[in-house]
Amino acid sequence: QLERAEAELADYGAGVAGTVTVAAFATGIGLVLAPALAELARTAPGVRVKVQDAEGDASVPMVLDRQVDVAVAVEYRGAPAEDDRRLTRVPLYSEPFDAVLPVGHRLADQDQVAVADLAKDPWIGPYPGNPCHDVVVLACEFAGFAPRLEHSSDDFRAVVALAGADAGVALVPRSALRGMELTGVVVRPV
Repeated sequence: QLERAEAELADYGAGVAGTVTVAAFATGIGLVLAPALAELARTAPGVRVKVQDAEGDASVPMVLDRQVDVAVAVEYRGAPAEDDRRLTRVPLYSEPFDAVLPVGHRLADQDQVAVADLAKDPWIGPYPGNPCHDVVVLACEFAGFAPRLEHSSDDFRAVVALAGADAGVALVPRSALRGMELTGVVVRPV
């Protein structure tokens, strides 16, 4: 029994056993965590991972408050600075955003859309505080305008449905569009 206990302690010390709690936004769970969990189960069966769904701007404070061990998050306004010593950052991937336009939109036949060309359109987007809201606002600011956000939802299915009802245009993370019903819209890279 002593040998077994020593082996278990060695596994914990080596990081191949134990429990890790991870907070991540839904797309991050699908793109990063789920594949990693499958690989981890094969390579380190002694490691148990507990996943909590949390928006990108909520997960980092959860790490700082020691509610979770790891956060899969997006960069957002108000996030701790890159040189904040309380955190270690590891870039996992870069998420492209695509323009979602009503089928009858004047730019629907374009292969690619410039954000600046959408300046006069009504916009549909996430609520302030959602990191994707910041992406939309910053993309529009870099293109020289402030978006006229007429409709808001943090659910990208609702955003796409509103665009399909000709209520406006949107920028949506490409991964959020995978497997989604795209009735009444066209999706174009920006």
